[in-house]
Amino acid sequence: MIYFIGREKFYGVENIILNEIKFFEFNVNLNDFDCLIISSKNSIKALMQSHSTLNFNINLYAVGAKSAQFAKSVGFVNVKYPSCAYGKNLAEEFMCEFKNKRCLYLRAKKISSCIDTYLLNQGINLRQIVAYENVALNPQETIKLKHPAVFIFCAPSSIEQFLKFFTFKKEDKVVVIGQSTASKLKNFKNLYICKKQDLNSCLSLAKSLDV
Repeated sequence: MIYFIGREKFYGVENIILNEIKFFEFNVNLNDFDCLIISSKNSIKALMQSHSTLNFNINLYAVGAKSAQFAKSVGFVNVKYPSCAYGKNLAEEFMCEFKNKRCLYLRAKKISSCIDTYLLNQGINLRQIVAYENVALNPQETIKLKHPAVFIFCAPSSIEQFLKFFTFKKEDKVVVIGQSTASKLKNFKNLYICKKQDLNSCLSLAKSLDV
């Protein structure tokens, strides 16, 4: 049995929904900035439903490939992302492009990376807007887990919320999307970190382990 802790639906995978995204109201003029940095596709969703002045030609920097693809799908033209889907990688790889530029960071209320601190310490002109929040939910119904199982987690907050209601058996396996998420399960032996930081790769890995 494979469980995904999230809302995306996949054939043969059970969902456990323990969070929802809350978008905040804000108003910003993208023409006032040279660079737009986003933490996830939720940053773009929040921007598109805000009353902001858009500029689809702004230089947009996404933490990961999926967020970059989503930004392109809504119309952004100049989109880049780092070789590894981590905030620190984004900051390091594009630091030269951020220098002497007006940068806007659309982010979650709680972030696992320290990209903001890193950029500010490097003297980058950075304005931050908290565009959305990941709100924890209690399970809507009683869920009886079937063990052994493979669990997929794509955020540290998902693991934190999961462990409030469930426990792993020693024969279970856990697939995580990256190092930040893995840090929440340092003592769990059957932990697998995806080589590519995207959900499809996590799913493929989980299916290979579901034997």
